[in-house]
Amino acid sequence: MPEYTLNCFLCGKINDEHVTSTYCTSCGGVLTVNYQSVRTEIQYPLKSTPKDPLRSGMTELRYLAKLSARYDIEIWAKMELQNPSGCFKDRGSHIEVLKALELNREAICLASTGNMAASVAMYARYYEIPCYVFVPENTSEGKLAQANMFDATVLRIKGDFTNCEQLCKEFAKSGNYYLAGDYVYREEGQKSVSYEIIEQQNEEFDYVLIPVGCGTNFGAIHKGFKEAAAAGLIERIPRLVCVQPEKSSPVVEGIAKRTKIVKDSVMTMATAVAAADPIDFHKVLHGVDDTLGHASIATENSILESLREMAVTEGIFTEPACALPLSAIKHDIDLYRNKRCLLLLTGTGLKDTTVVTRSVLPSPILPNDVAQVLEYLDSGYPALQSESFGKPRDTVLTQIKFSDDRRRLYEDYLSRIGKKGKSLTVREREVLQTLVFNDDATLKLPVVVTDYRVIMQKNGLVASTVTAILNEQECETEHEGVGPLDSVLGAMTKLTSASFPVTLVNHHLEILGPGTNALVVASITLTHEGLEVEAKAASPDVIEAGLNAWVKAFSILYKKFS
Repeated sequence: MPEYTLNCFLCGKINDEHVTSTYCTSCGGVLTVNYQSVRTEIQYPLKSTPKDPLRSGMTELRYLAKLSARYDIEIWAKMELQNPSGCFKDRGSHIEVLKALELNREAICLASTGNMAASVAMYARYYEIPCYVFVPENTSEGKLAQANMFDATVLRIKGDFTNCEQLCKEFAKSGNYYLAGDYVYREEGQKSVSYEIIEQQNEEFDYVLIPVGCGTNFGAIHKGFKEAAAAGLIERIPRLVCVQPEKSSPVVEGIAKRTKIVKDSVMTMATAVAAADPIDFHKVLHGVDDTLGHASIATENSILESLREMAVTEGIFTEPACALPLSAIKHDIDLYRNKRCLLLLTGTGLKDTTVVTRSVLPSPILPNDVAQVLEYLDSGYPALQSESFGKPRDTVLTQIKFSDDRRRLYEDYLSRIGKKGKSLTVREREVLQTLVFNDDATLKLPVVVTDYRVIMQKNGLVASTVTAILNEQECETEHEGVGPLDSVLGAMTKLTSASFPVTLVNHHLEILGPGTNALVVASITLTHEGLEVEAKAASPDVIEAGLNAWVKAFSILYKKFS
């Protein structure tokens, strides 16, 4: 077992790991592990360190040939997204879980909103130690899917992450629980990436660019390189570059002012590095100074552009935080030109797909008709999807080239919706366009609704009267149902029963937003002589949406059998 002390990074006081593994008991500073001897092999603060059972080997060190040629910079990527849970956190989680077991803790707990929760839960499940994950109340289910699958106990807490983190700390003190997080033993696990880089590289790097939130990974990478240099494994340490989003940059601002800065809150699409209180700021500051590195920021637009550029140029889909290093290179091309640069790609894009969903036009659902598929391709929509990534979607939507018939359908929708005083959101416009792409632009309507009335009755049922023109003849029918839409659709089915009987199989409503003025998409399924047809229509009015969808489904059946 290596001999080591647990020292405060700020005041130097030696702390007892049985008392704290988070902050110094004297000054409240962050801790660091100091080993009593220098060794060529990596050292961990454990009695024994078995090989990680969930990692099959090193993550790839990949040369990015296309980006290198584009910017005249030798660009490499350390593919940390290849770790078992999909992000760099696994290196630290393995060591933290082993330390919890070594300290005879009964369980492990942490506050998280995603990546760390998944990673710690994975190792805790493997080593069969209970895991409690505290998350803010608004954390998405998608981000917690991995933690849930690894059988962690997920506790949703009212308030933001700060409230959640504080409660988790109190919970840890209430029992014999190990508090995991961006603390000293996580740093010891994550420093292993530096040793891997050294073993994999055929030439030393000039710069290593690292996305930074709390700063723990940056501090770990610097510590790994320092220990390796002390053991003679490398002649020099690369310059380390701290990169943060412009909207979440307390570390970069603090480096400029030479003091730690804590924000009230931060908000960025790169959620993996959104940290208002950078716990390991002083380690980042030391790493930048020690390696003659620097700090850089990236705008939200440059993050989005670099995220897509990495995907379409090198075929690597990362989470938004991983776009920070490439953004930094593009911002200071002259600084990095002809240099050998390494980008830390910390997590897979599958960790955070919402950014992509918000930034790209969705693909409309097309009918099972090759002619309409070809028409869709000619509309220019697929090209716009590629060209418009990250641009305002309401502007892009106006550039779609519908055929004349389909343009009339779209404008008819807009006219009818506009008469009801409804302004469409971007999403509602996208849904309308999907409907138009699916509609038969040449479809003739054998039945046209001219009027309807709905009356609530004392018996709890709803009575509807529908007036329509069917085959150029005006008809009127009444029907009682359990609700307004059920009553109206029943009246329509009764109205056409003599000339062309259909059966209502199913109806479904999708409301596209909050409030009473949201657009409603009605799906109606009708059948005639064994043939089943589904049609959709949209309106701010539920009954109108249902009636229009019913008429459309009826007309499709009528056309097929007439």
